[in-house]
Amino acid sequence: MDTRSEPVAGGLRPQLVPHAAVGALVVAAGAARIAVHVTGDEQQVAVWVAGAAFVIAVVAATKVRGRVFDRRARRRAYTFAAVAGVWLVSVTVAGLSLGAVGILMAFGYALSTHWWRSRPVGLIQQKTSRSEYQRLWSENVGRPDGALPGSSLRDPQPIKAGIRYTLRLRPGKQDLGMTIAAAKKLRGGLRLQADQELLIEAHPTEREPDVLLTIVTRSPIRSSVDWPGPEAFDSASGRVTLGPYADGEGLAAWRAYTEHRLWGGYVQGGTGSGKSRLIESVAMSLAASASHPTVILYGDGQGGASSPLLMAHADFRARTHQQILVMLEGMHLVMLLRQDENAIAALEGFTPAGDRPGLLGIIDECHKPMSKLENAGAWQRIQYLASTIAREGGKVGVALLLASQAPTLDAFGGAGTPSAEAIRSNLLAGNGVMMRGKDPNAKSVFKVDVDPSQFPPLPGYGYLIDPDPEARSAPFRSYYVSNEQRKVWPKRITWRSLDPGSAAAWGVTYLRRHQMADEALEAARQRIAARRAGVALDVSVAPVPPSTVGAIDLQVFPSWQEFAARAEQEARRALREGHQRVLAAIRAGHRTPKAIVETAGYSERQVHNLLGDLMEAGEIAKGGYGRYELAGAA
Repeated sequence: MDTRSEPVAGGLRPQLVPHAAVGALVVAAGAARIAVHVTGDEQQVAVWVAGAAFVIAVVAATKVRGRVFDRRARRRAYTFAAVAGVWLVSVTVAGLSLGAVGILMAFGYALSTHWWRSRPVGLIQQKTSRSEYQRLWSENVGRPDGALPGSSLRDPQPIKAGIRYTLRLRPGKQDLGMTIAAAKKLRGGLRLQADQELLIEAHPTEREPDVLLTIVTRSPIRSSVDWPGPEAFDSASGRVTLGPYADGEGLAAWRAYTEHRLWGGYVQGGTGSGKSRLIESVAMSLAASASHPTVILYGDGQGGASSPLLMAHADFRARTHQQILVMLEGMHLVMLLRQDENAIAALEGFTPAGDRPGLLGIIDECHKPMSKLENAGAWQRIQYLASTIAREGGKVGVALLLASQAPTLDAFGGAGTPSAEAIRSNLLAGNGVMMRGKDPNAKSVFKVDVDPSQFPPLPGYGYLIDPDPEARSAPFRSYYVSNEQRKVWPKRITWRSLDPGSAAAWGVTYLRRHQMADEALEAARQRIAARRAGVALDVSVAPVPPSTVGAIDLQVFPSWQEFAARAEQEARRALREGHQRVLAAIRAGHRTPKAIVETAGYSERQVHNLLGDLMEAGEIAKGGYGRYELAGAA
């Protein structure tokens, strides 16, 4: 261990912060006592003071949690806030005295010793014990011929998984991007072992170009972390938790819903990266949400091999390029319907509801249906629809989540194709996750300097690209959906279907979606049998017949009576738990909406929507003014 003197210019201002905090509390206490004398009601003033102190403490704790990563520093801040609140309320009731001020100073200054110790006055030079990593950085990285000449590691903060520093870069000469690009050299300069990780991210509190650098010596993500179930979706923030960061300090999240919008995104990863498992955790978390009803559609460019789970349970399941085209055509029609609805009703954006759920279309191995070589008949139309939905669909609750192993713009059809760049940029405006792959060129799609070929060989290890402003841009490991969870949870989730209006806008191919999925599965069985029998198959790519390109096949479009009959059958099959509760309430004699609300436990709006669905499905009918009966009884 090398102990050296390092100058730290602090000035007087940081030293005065604890004094200012204690002084402000004394002034606040004096004001509270004046209020007591004016009102003559100590109890009421004490309640006001306690309420104000609680609100201030919550706001301060939120700021500290988002900006201070060191757990011990956070605990000191929380303790100071608690002591301040209790002291202020006590003085309001008991009175302000020299003894009370002395108690405040004793506790306040005791909690401030670390603050003063880390911020010496002016020209006073602090004697610090410089860690081995600081020495190695100075000798190998910060030297004139090093990777980042003139840079230095400051303010070491031990964390549970290792140690964190402020990396002081040279203003105007070095920046975050350069530091990330030099990560491999920095690892060598610090003499890190293979199982140790180096995290480089923007500093949450210091001014640019300073960087937050973390060395993980005891990785908390070496072992997989099981998916926590549907609670991974936080209805308050609209985010889906993806998994813990590489240093164990916080959780990465997928931005699904914000005010008036549903977001999609793009996931890239090579074979064995855990890409499909991450997608499953996002899809199941959203499908299970009661607060943000979401319909999951799933297409796979590899015929269903990527995620048998989603291919078995999604509302629309596309195994072929043609079916993926049908899925996108249907999503586009629903998007156009909702745009018109918003215009007529003067609605701003989108809020998910039972009668207007979010619509998330997932396409795994998306490079295959968008390839001119593999899908000569429809690649251009698929690219156009994907770019249109990615650009316009989110504000009416229609979004795409695409995923691919392709490390370049080939994922979206290739550079120079009409819509590839539009798809890339609009999807990454929502979410971007880069997972491990052998090709370092993947970083060109995400426009970052992170090299995925250098990620540790851990399934689910990824990097969140351009997250929310207050979120960390740091590696994480996604939750693992275990085999037991894959057996249990899909059966527990009520996978939603489209509302009747959106289903009608989509057309007959939505009503035939299960039949189409079965037909594609049967075709795969026939191919297996033929190949095992040694029968040669024509595997050339033929253009898609014009009559099947659109979402509605006019040659097989049914009469209105047939369409209505099919819609009724689909509605009956789509009865969800909420409908069953309403039916049970009516059977029990609760026949008015108010009585059903009290019995079923849903809001008035939800009950009216469910009653409308049940009437449309022919399960109930009105038996009199404001009353409902089972269809047979009516």
